[in-house]
Amino acid sequence: MENNLLKKEELLALDIATHTGYYSLNAFGTWNFTESKKRNNNKQHKDFRDTIMGFVLQQGIRHIVAEDINVNNYFSDMRKLSEFRGILFEICDELNLPEPTFVNVATLKKWATDNGRASKQEMMQACKDRYNFLPDDDNVSDACHLYHYYIRKYRIF
Repeated sequence: MENNLLKKEELLALDIATHTGYYSLNAFGTWNFTESKKRNNNKQHKDFRDTIMGFVLQQGIRHIVAEDINVNNYFSDMRKLSEFRGILFEICDELNLPEPTFVNVATLKKWATDNGRASKQEMMQACKDRYNFLPDDDNVSDACHLYHYYIRKYRIF
């Protein structure tokens, strides 16, 4: 009988944005999807898709958790994040993965710091205090908290 239980190393957490923070047991960091002729031949969406797809395939990822869209009423931010979110759904469909799980920003901040309105600095400090992990930036910090939130909530071992 096959064991279909998700393992910690099969989970990828994403803080989706132009600078996307990612965290898994295999690797962590920030991917830069800023559109430019030099970086990605002005193909930002393809770069996002190819990077996520490659990582998922290379690392054996079976589920993705991401921070839900929170844009403070900036239309261009909302549009960009919605586009990236749609690409993420397409990746999951193509790879026959379950739909990504999205976590509300305030819920994540409250869980990580006991303050649903925590600053980026407070979130980074909570990574250090809770996991002895020093994130390079707030994108990685958010992805790290998403990862730990998900494995605790769903009791992934």
